[in-house]
Amino acid sequence: MIKTDAKLGIIAGGGVLPKLLIKRCQTAKRDFFVLAVENNADKAVFSPDIPHQWVRIGQAGSGLKALQKQKVTEIVMIGTIHRPSFADLVPDLRTTTFFAKIGLKSLGDDGILRAVVAEIEGEGMRVVGIQDVMPELLVKSGVLTKTKPDKQALADIERGMSTALTLGRLDIGQSVIVQQGLVLGVEGIEGTD
Repeated sequence: MIKTDAKLGIIAGGGVLPKLLIKRCQTAKRDFFVLAVENNADKAVFSPDIPHQWVRIGQAGSGLKALQKQKVTEIVMIGTIHRPSFADLVPDLRTTTFFAKIGLKSLGDDGILRAVVAEIEGEGMRVVGIQDVMPELLVKSGVLTKTKPDKQALADIERGMSTALTLGRLDIGQSVIVQQGLVLGVEGIEGTD
């Protein structure tokens, strides 16, 4: 974890990563506050000694106010977020304004995420990646197995990267499967488990 005095805001979805980051902050004695996303974050993680507030996805205004009240200056978004139900999406006034501003063109995952980051940073907080606070979670560069990729595998890797970047730009998905130059599978709107 990068040594910093900046108070960290954790926007927590599901999975184990939010819990690991909270533990890391506690161990490093880094000041933090968690916005736990309802119907996503694990309720068992949030004991009374964890500074947190529960928010629905549609409560951007309440969430930003809580982060500002807590004097958060850096934010990391971590954990899985399931496609929200209509009840989760009932927007507060700030969220309604946000969606009116970004328009319908940005309603894909990537477009919304970029707009959310811009909105948070427009409030004077800096959004950081998990690699900035827990760099050991990222895979190291280089070959990770005993077998090095041959010429065909390297070509498949190149094809996979190109395809994944295109899918990301089109806001379709983030993962692909390539074998012998053929794209065998792509992540769809339903996501990948």
